Amino acid sequence: MLPDGFAPPKKSNKAQTIGALLGLTVIALAGGGALGFLLKKDPPVAEAPPVEAPAAAAGAPSLAAVPAGTKEIVQPLEPILTDLASPPGTQVRLEAGLLLSLSEDESVDQTVLASQIQADTLVFMRTLELAQIEGARGLLHLKEDLLERARLRSTAVKDVVVRSLIVK
Repeated sequence: MLPDGFAPPKKSNKAQTIGALLGLTVIALAGGGALGFLLKKDPPVAEAPPVEAPAAAAGAPSLAAVPAGTKEIVQPLEPILTDLASPPGTQVRLEAGLLLSLSEDESVDQTVLASQIQADTLVFMRTLELAQIEGARGLLHLKEDLLERARLRSTAVKDVVVRSLIVK
């Protein structure tokens, strides 16, 4: 029994509680969406990059870049099979070729040049470690090193083409 003036506590209705929670959730979602919309920055407008010729973008010499009176030939090198410096017992086989740009007045014995560059490449490959030629970056660095060494022999060498590299 309750004293006079006091009412018995009301039982809460489940439907009223769920309705109040849903109402507050909708208000919170609307407020968060409005705040996100107001604080959103416009993305910067990207300008179109200049259009280049596909050959120039790939770094390959274009036909327009070859002066008149010169010819470009690919001189294959004999496959090179040698051991690497480390780890011991690791063998590598390299098949490559040279892109030569020869002018008509320039006389270069291609087979002699190819055998000299092959010998230089063999000596260089013996100094490498497996970690230096792993992955795409390793192959790119190897190609750059081979090109640098080939250009020391002759300025007619324009590129070194690595056809295959097998490590065992």
